[in-house]
Amino acid sequence: MTLLKINGLSKSFGGLLAIDKVSLTLQEGEILGLIGPNGAGKTTLFNMISGTFPPSQGKIEFNGQDITGMPPHKVCNLGIVRTFQIVKPFANLSVVDNVMVGAFLRKSSLEIVEKKAREMVDFTGLAQYVDEPAQNLTTSARKRLELARALATEPKLLLLDEVMAGLTPTESLEVVKLIRKIRETGVTILVIEHVMKAIMSLSDRVAVLHHGELIAEGSPSVISNDKNVIQAYLGEEYQIVED
Repeated sequence: MTLLKINGLSKSFGGLLAIDKVSLTLQEGEILGLIGPNGAGKTTLFNMISGTFPPSQGKIEFNGQDITGMPPHKVCNLGIVRTFQIVKPFANLSVVDNVMVGAFLRKSSLEIVEKKAREMVDFTGLAQYVDEPAQNLTTSARKRLELARALATEPKLLLLDEVMAGLTPTESLEVVKLIRKIRETGVTILVIEHVMKAIMSLSDRVAVLHHGELIAEGSPSVISNDKNVIQAYLGEEYQIVED
């Protein structure tokens, strides 16, 4: 079943065309990787899907419903939630209180909200920090906290914006395992990432943006050997390594 359908989406900021007639579909239960150089328009696309920016033209459908230009709180209520490249937790609140903020979207009882939050803290591997102030967390733990808070909203579609940025290879591997575990719960995932080893191992399909245009889409093996993608983003050395 098609969960997300993007048709001819464009976004201009004054005279700058950031996204140019991009069309994509995302199937329920799929992990779709979104890659491309800095400034390619990846986060702008996320911002339009999540309702932060209205598109200049084009259409976004989620679960069969037109959500084009819908404000973020309504998009979130429908089941689309995103994380941010630069995580900004509520620094003085505990880990569990940060996650409770997300859980209040679906639940009103304080007891039920706290129970849900603690479940997500455990799920994301933060149990040892549950009562710690968020400001005391490492970068890796803050990334997990961002995931826990997003998951507490009970999303159908999770948009991950460079969740592995700033992590060590070992920490990135653990996040890859966590993302797979999230997919196993039935959540569909669209992920922006520059760590190629991670994105190629995670994704069912990969889409490539360059100067706001979709220049390629396909399986990781197809994308890693696509001449246009190699020239625009991956570089010749990536193909050599992969071969």
